[in-house]
Amino acid sequence: MPNMDVWSWVLLSVGAFVAVTSLVRLMRQKRDAMLAQLTAQAKEEQHKKRLAEQEEARKKKKKAA
Repeated sequence: MPNMDVWSWVLLSVGAFVAVTSLVRLMRQKRDAMLAQLTAQAKEEQHKKRLAEQEEARKKKKKAA
């Protein structure tokens, strides 16, 4: 590698830059997709929990009456 001329170093640098930026872009897209999926799942679970709590409150209210 020490025998490389300037253009070889430039090409190597550009290739490394493209490879790293592509990898970072792919990783960010995967992170965003996972975050969106987990957020949707958490909202769904919160909604189910809220419905269950409301149903339980209704049952308690009927028993008290």
